[in-house]
Amino acid sequence: MMKGYLTVFLSLSLSLLTGFVLLLTGNAIRNGAKVRCECAVDTGMNAVLSEYHKELFERYDLLYVDASYLGKEPSISRVEERLQYYIEENTSAIFKEENAPWGNLEPKKVVIPYFETAAAGMGGSVRNQAICYVEDTGISGEEQEVPENMEEIRGLNVRKSMEEWQAVMETLGGMELPRILNEEGQWEEVPLSNPADWVYGLAESDVLYLANVDLGSVNPANISQELYFSCRKIENAQGAEREWKSQDGLFLSYLFNKMGYFERSVEGSLLSDQLEYIAGGKTSDLENVRAMAEWLFQLRFEDNAACALADGDLRAQALAVAEELHVVCLNEAFKGPVTESILYACAFLETVGDIRTIYGGGRIPVRKTGHHMAVAHVLGGSFYNTSETSGWSYRQYLAAKILLEEEKTVNMRVMDIMEMDIRLHDGNQNFKMDWCIERYEAAVTVRGSYGGNYDLRRLYGYF
Repeated sequence: MMKGYLTVFLSLSLSLLTGFVLLLTGNAIRNGAKVRCECAVDTGMNAVLSEYHKELFERYDLLYVDASYLGKEPSISRVEERLQYYIEENTSAIFKEENAPWGNLEPKKVVIPYFETAAAGMGGSVRNQAICYVEDTGISGEEQEVPENMEEIRGLNVRKSMEEWQAVMETLGGMELPRILNEEGQWEEVPLSNPADWVYGLAESDVLYLANVDLGSVNPANISQELYFSCRKIENAQGAEREWKSQDGLFLSYLFNKMGYFERSVEGSLLSDQLEYIAGGKTSDLENVRAMAEWLFQLRFEDNAACALADGDLRAQALAVAEELHVVCLNEAFKGPVTESILYACAFLETVGDIRTIYGGGRIPVRKTGHHMAVAHVLGGSFYNTSETSGWSYRQYLAAKILLEEEKTVNMRVMDIMEMDIRLHDGNQNFKMDWCIERYEAAVTVRGSYGGNYDLRRLYGYF
């Protein structure tokens, strides 16, 4: 009888123990499958990021996945397909092999509900990566000194000395000239004979001509601006609230390291003087180089005019010349405007000398403590070159012109240049910066063994 009790007890115990072991085994299989599922999704998302755009990285050291995948129309569905492929290769494909692990995993749904592109923050993403690159590589240059001196540049940029000179000349032109009897007994006007007239006549001249700039190396190409980022409809500009790095000095170093400008043009791009495009936004190198020269001339004229008008000795020279004019002797009302016009003419000639120095590879301070102006230069009817041992180079003035533009505008024009460059490579005809993905979120549903589903959500990116 005792043996019968033991047999029943052992049978019941073995049944319970077997069920418990099977339960543990099933849970282990399910948990193991879940871990493999998580690993497969993480591996797949990293694999998608490993397919960064090669040309963009080699040319600009930026990490993005191009959703057009070389030539096709960009679409997030293409990225979803790539992610699903990688997940399948690490799940269902493995379970078909010999000695595969227990259980089964089959991806049922892969969706990318959210992603951020280079357009996030209207170029904040690109600027952030560029600054990180400069921080990592230690690139530096004289352009990094520019941001801390921008207050002086902005102060000069808002002055209107050329308009003031024009007002003086219009005042002189509107004054009635005195009349005298000539030898024939007829009344005739006394000519003004203002020595500043010939200089004022040059005010509308081509600045590049005045500066003796050789334009032989300027690329004649003209772009269709509506094809590029800043002038077409922008997609995928949304982005999470992130702290973008935006240090102007570091970003300028990146631009001068990666892009061409008048003193160092690049080959293999639609525009060779790319930084002038960022500063000016015109459709050709010639227009952008000319716009930069005109701005530089205006800026230097503002400083030189301030120096001329504040210099007592120079004013005394101009006044002496004005007093010798016949018209002033007959009508003293002409003396003041003529004196002012001569001072502005001195500033103009000094400015011509400045830009010739700058375009010749020299330096000119933003604010001069001295100058080369003399009324004799106006009377002599000749140009001259100024020379300074310190000051800003063309590169620094160009950096300043870029910083005068809004940060958003600069970012967008930078991406214009990048699109121009990359589209020249085979298979990149549909390349768009607003379809270059920096980070993305994926929602993945995987069916496991015993009818269980695993829902995973992951956010991956380069930054």
